Amino acid sequence: MDVRVLTRRRPSSLDTPPATTPPPAPAPLRAHRHAGDLVRVGLGLAVLGIGFLIARRGEISLVERDLFRLVNDLPTLLMPVVWLVMQLGNVVAVPTLAAVAALARRFRLARDLAVSGALAYLVADQVKGIVQRERPIGLPVGDVLNEQVTGLGFISGHSAVAAALATAAAPHLSRRSRRVVWVLAWTVGLARIHVGAHLPLDVLGGLAAGWAIGSLVHWLFGVPRWEPQVDRVVALLSRFGRPVDDLRPAGVRAMSSHPFTGRSEGRPVFVKVLDPDRYERDWLYRVARWVAVRDVKDADALAPLGQQAEHEAVAALTARQRGVQVPAVLLARGDERGAVVVQDLLPGRPLDELPPTELTPELLRRVWEQVALLHRARIAHHDLVAASVLVDPDGQPWLLDFGNAQVGADADALAGDVAELLASLAGTTDVAVLVHAAVSGLGADAVAGALPGLTWLSLSAATRDRLHRQGTGLAELRAAVRSHLGLPDPDRPGALRVSAPARLAAVGSAVVVFVGLTAIAGPTGVFESVERGGWRWLGGALAFALLGRVAGAAAVLVSVERRIALGRAFGATMSTDCASVLRGRPGGRQVAARFLEDAGVLTATAEQATVRVARGAVLGSVLVAGTALVLGLVQGRMPDWRAPESSLPVVLVGAGALLLVAVGQLLTRHGVRSAPGPRLLASGVPHPSDRAADAVRWAALTGWSAAGIAWEGAALAAALHAVGADVPLLASTMLYAVVRLLWVLVPELSLPGAGEVLLLLLALTALGAPLADACAAVLLYRLLTFWLPVGGGALLIGAVQRHGLR
Repeated sequence: MDVRVLTRRRPSSLDTPPATTPPPAPAPLRAHRHAGDLVRVGLGLAVLGIGFLIARRGEISLVERDLFRLVNDLPTLLMPVVWLVMQLGNVVAVPTLAAVAALARRFRLARDLAVSGALAYLVADQVKGIVQRERPIGLPVGDVLNEQVTGLGFISGHSAVAAALATAAAPHLSRRSRRVVWVLAWTVGLARIHVGAHLPLDVLGGLAAGWAIGSLVHWLFGVPRWEPQVDRVVALLSRFGRPVDDLRPAGVRAMSSHPFTGRSEGRPVFVKVLDPDRYERDWLYRVARWVAVRDVKDADALAPLGQQAEHEAVAALTARQRGVQVPAVLLARGDERGAVVVQDLLPGRPLDELPPTELTPELLRRVWEQVALLHRARIAHHDLVAASVLVDPDGQPWLLDFGNAQVGADADALAGDVAELLASLAGTTDVAVLVHAAVSGLGADAVAGALPGLTWLSLSAATRDRLHRQGTGLAELRAAVRSHLGLPDPDRPGALRVSAPARLAAVGSAVVVFVGLTAIAGPTGVFESVERGGWRWLGGALAFALLGRVAGAAAVLVSVERRIALGRAFGATMSTDCASVLRGRPGGRQVAARFLEDAGVLTATAEQATVRVARGAVLGSVLVAGTALVLGLVQGRMPDWRAPESSLPVVLVGAGALLLVAVGQLLTRHGVRSAPGPRLLASGVPHPSDRAADAVRWAALTGWSAAGIAWEGAALAAALHAVGADVPLLASTMLYAVVRLLWVLVPELSLPGAGEVLLLLLALTALGAPLADACAAVLLYRLLTFWLPVGGGALLIGAVQRHGLR
């Protein structure tokens, strides 16, 4: 983030905590963390987990056998070179490379190499002992050349160590050197296949494990950050035709740039050196953040450095041309070796550092007038927090930090600026004064348009953190806006406050279900069923359950016009499941509507969306059940219906769990004001005037709902395979869709106890599955698709209430 002041300022959404000024040379590397490393850990573990499930089968696929033969049969002319490179994955390489780094006084690099390499070696050894997969010499892969290696194969220890060392070293190296170390790591894996020591799946699992371990070490210890040396910055500025004297660090830190101050042609200037390795350039992090919160503010971060500098200059110059008080841009230039933005250096203080006595109504009005000029030019700042407004000694506000700005922005982006600045200033002055100044400077329509954005999930992480530290909630700010504009304050009954007895009742229902069904199947029947069927199918059940949940979240997304993130819709579905257990289906829909509202959806629209989602689930259930029935009849694979066995004990267990849930719902509803939830078949829900767009929305909603139900049916089928039950896929899918339809139409049938009984009696034992297998399959399925989301929803609702989202 840019800085135009000589005084220290608080960090904004792109800043990191203040640090001491580094010496000119050599520039120290400061460690910092970022979420991209956690994304790598998750992806590495996912690949390792999939490989684990495949390796546990004890079979070799034709593809893996052919890949092994392709590499193993390569000529042996380069065997000495291959053997030498392969030693980079030997455990001896770990202390050797760490010692070399320490001798070069690269102590952080030495630490990362030692920890990552040692952990990779230990983890590989443990995984081998669990999987017990043989090496190629003991498997039907044909003649194995070069080495007769015995022992266990999955995962490759050499590959794990090499990948961990490459991951650990990458942040300490240049981009070209990073490519070299990763080529060496992959070469180690290919060399292990060439010498006949490992199969391709062993190598892939080892590389994934090492990648995850090295990334975890970076998350724990932090990674070094590139620091430009003063003399190189001076040379870069001179080469671009803007020599600067007395260049020195500005005394503040920014996450995506390096600020300096100096003098050029007799005037004080601010020099912003763009970071070539800024974390926003991490495409894995960007994809994960877009999926989670759809909030990748700096869309230009992947562009070349020179283009980034020019983008910021264009936005600032356009704003200045349209009358916004913005420091003059003197230079914006870059190439592959670096990029800089030079602007006038202004004296003053950021708005967030002014004491409350100086935040006068007149100053606030002038600030909002500058925002009005900016928006009149159709420029969205995208980071308009209090720290982005500088107040000069004459009391005039200046807008800074246009690195994330968007020219030609739409109304939603402009409204987001207003909401962000309102929330950022909410804890520094009286909200009534703040709202009055905003209306005076912007107009009533602009402030009213920001209301959907005055919700916790719509704000930046920096603003949320600031509100949390100040103990300031958004409810007072929203109420002040509505009061000033004369707008009604909608009822918000969706907050879920649950007493301890009600929680105990819900937990008790889960205990009754799991203990009761396990007792009916026999103390060891459930585990024997799983062991007989194979644990590898559990991975498939988990994947299908996750896909079903993602499809359900996608159905929520298409139910509203406003763009919200998949992760937020995912949270809404889990919170709905939890609230449905504690308060019933109407309460579940109320909580879902509140989560959508907190993502910026208007109250009435959020409530309508819950009705659409429920109707889409009905249509999707009918579609899946009908399709499965038609396919089953055409192919002649429909089984005979059988009378369920031992139904009375199952019914008693279900009744006991359902009774506990009913008691918990009574305890939750007692003394809590709640409005009735939207009726599933209620009329009067407004439809868009554009019938074509409405038809497309309903088609997408039905499609995603059907996909989610189909994936859940696949999860049930995978659970049946895991326990060794012989139930036709089409039959189980069709009957599950029927059960799902009953759950939607009669919500009480989906509650703990009733849901398990329906699956056991109707969808499994009636199809001929043995009782022990049916109990095991139902427990696994409901754990993955119901109980784990309910637990996640409980944690999410608790976090919402602790941070005062409502």
